[in-house]
Amino acid sequence: MERSIWTDERLDDMVASNETQFDVLHAEMREMRSEMREGFRELRDELSRVRRDMLHLTIGMIAAFAALFAALLAQSL
Repeated sequence: MERSIWTDERLDDMVASNETQFDVLHAEMREMRSEMREGFRELRDELSRVRRDMLHLTIGMIAAFAALFAALLAQSL
């Protein structure tokens, strides 16, 4: 196994390279967080629309059952 000698200059180069890579990683993470926030915002909006539609459907079904019950009650009298 070959041993290599790490001089101060090589270590400095490695540290600079790592810092650059971390800067790139941080930029990518910021971009990903921004995309995730936008995606969650869209998901919340869609879920809000689904909840509203379900409420309208429930109200319509209650009204239909009430009308059916009233018709059955009127027919039996």
